[in-house]
Amino acid sequence: MSAQSLSSPLAPLAHDSFLALLPEGAHLLEAGCGAGEDLRYFREQGFVVTAFDASLTQAKAASRLCGQPVRVCRFEQMHNVLPFDGIWASASLPCLAEAELAPVLTHLASLLRPRGPLYCSFPLLGGQQCHEQPRQDDMREEYPLRTRLDEARLTALIATLPLELQACWHSDEGEQGRWLHALLIRDANPAAINQYRGRRSKQGARRDFALR
Repeated sequence: MSAQSLSSPLAPLAHDSFLALLPEGAHLLEAGCGAGEDLRYFREQGFVVTAFDASLTQAKAASRLCGQPVRVCRFEQMHNVLPFDGIWASASLPCLAEAELAPVLTHLASLLRPRGPLYCSFPLLGGQQCHEQPRQDDMREEYPLRTRLDEARLTALIATLPLELQACWHSDEGEQGRWLHALLIRDANPAAINQYRGRRSKQGARRDFALR
C-alpha cells in the first residue's frame, strides 16, 4: 500500500490514526513509554497496555502515573507469549543508532499480530534542528536522539523488513524541531520475519568470512 501524505500536526492525528486500525479490546505494547502520558491516554480509552522503558527512573514515573507495572528493558529484550494488536513507539526509536533500527523493527514486528499497526516517530532528516536551550524537564542525556529520518530513508530502511508503510506525515514540534511520523503495518505472512532473519544471518556469515 502506498504511503498517504498527511500534513496535520501530531495530536490527535497520531492517536486517532493508530487506534482506528485496532480491534475492540485490543492489547497494545508501548515501546519506550517515558513518563507514561501516552500509556495513560490509551488506558483511558479502554485498552489493555503493556509498557516498557529502558530507564528505571522513567518506568517508575510511568507506573506511578498510570497505576500499573512497567517493565524495564531494551527493545530486543521485550518478549511476550501472545502477539500484540498494535505497538506504539513514539520518539523512542531515534535513541538507537541507524544501524540498529532494522533488527529492532524486525523484533517489534515479531511481537505484532499479522497486519497489526506499529506507530513510530523520528526527528526529520534535513528539518529544523532542535534548539539547545536547557529545560528543567530536559532528558537529552537519558534519551539522546541519535537518528534522523525522512520518508525516503524510512522507506529504504523497511524495504526488506516484514513491514510496509501505510501513512506518514510531518509535524512542527516547536523547540523540538520538525518530526516524521509513520504508521507501519506488519506483513501478513508469518514467515516473512524468519526470512528476514535468515538473510541477516547469511550476511553476517559472509562478513565474518571476509574478515578472516
